[in-house]
Amino acid sequence: MKRKKILFLSQMFPYPPVSGGLIKTLNTLKALSKRYEIHAVFITDALPPPQALTRFKSMGIHVTYFVSKQIRASLKEKFWEVLACYLRGIPFYVYQYTHKPVFEYVLQTIERVMPDIIHVDHLNLSQYLPKIKYQTWILEHHNVESYLYWTRLLQARKMTRVLYLLIETALTYRYERFMIKKFDHVFAISKPEEARIRSMFGVENVSTQPLSYTEPRIYPKSHKGKNILFVGVLDWPPNEDAIQWFVNDILPIVVQKIPEVHFHLVGRLGPRYVPKSTDHVTVHGFQKYLTQFLSEADVFVLPFRMGGGLRLKALTALSSGVPVVTTPLGVEGLEVTSGIECLIAKTSESFAHAVVRILEDDFLRKKLRQHAIRYMRDAHGEKNNGQFLSMYRMVTQRYG
Repeated sequence: MKRKKILFLSQMFPYPPVSGGLIKTLNTLKALSKRYEIHAVFITDALPPPQALTRFKSMGIHVTYFVSKQIRASLKEKFWEVLACYLRGIPFYVYQYTHKPVFEYVLQTIERVMPDIIHVDHLNLSQYLPKIKYQTWILEHHNVESYLYWTRLLQARKMTRVLYLLIETALTYRYERFMIKKFDHVFAISKPEEARIRSMFGVENVSTQPLSYTEPRIYPKSHKGKNILFVGVLDWPPNEDAIQWFVNDILPIVVQKIPEVHFHLVGRLGPRYVPKSTDHVTVHGFQKYLTQFLSEADVFVLPFRMGGGLRLKALTALSSGVPVVTTPLGVEGLEVTSGIECLIAKTSESFAHAVVRILEDDFLRKKLRQHAIRYMRDAHGEKNNGQFLSMYRMVTQRYG
């Protein structure tokens, strides 16, 4: 039987899979490649490693990538261009991924390949959809972007930032509401996100994508001291806010109780906020491999106060078996219970107390580890890829 063809458009090159979003995109491609012929187009801010192309070739995926420095450009650097976009009603998060050569390439690929399905991974790449629709259009919506900007707006204090986020929230909502209705079906990242999409944009053709997360289990190593770990890129504002809150308000309380504690921050650093390494904080920056950090961590923290969707780094922590302390937002969309798979706290004091409990209680650490690994096996195992493929086939048959 001839396999259907997918033109897959993504704002990230998902190899090596060093962050939650990259892991999710790569897993989607792996699953779809089992039944479909995939022609993937990526827009990235850096050249991918040569072995990445070999990896995709081994999966039978045809890959084209475009490198655009505009992705990393700041609002200040591109102020007048962004202002022109705002006057045309285009949000900054769409402008960042506007790369002229991609428009022509996508149209040429559609004419040459004649795909049955166009799969858009992240809504800002829907700008590359053709004007005339002959295919089934699928959206994999990682976050409700306007809701994400709204949560950032609620935490903003500087007037210039409040103004920027107010404009970006309004324009992004307008863009999302218009573009999302073009798709035949939308896959949301979690049940709460599915509900938001339905209520905010009035669409019914949406379902939650079953997430498979089968990273190898990490076994703890003996080590000195008490280690707290956070993994995440600091050029993503929710991560930036989480780290600031933890370093400034939570960690000092923990240090008072456990002076030998040490906080390890792993991930690409952002342009605005870079915490300083101190006696209790080490900033490691980007790391290709996380095994060493996870195996020596006593606690994995998710101190999130803003954002939407699902923090995929929560799956990294749970699958590794490192005990997790989180806010409710940090595990939104996951069916976990405080005291069973993790500890959930809302205030600086309660969060710090939860971290101290884990660091001082070997039995609690062992219990959380066992329940977390069991949850990941039952809720996010390989079977989810089969469920996703079945849903995908039904959707595309309905509209194809």
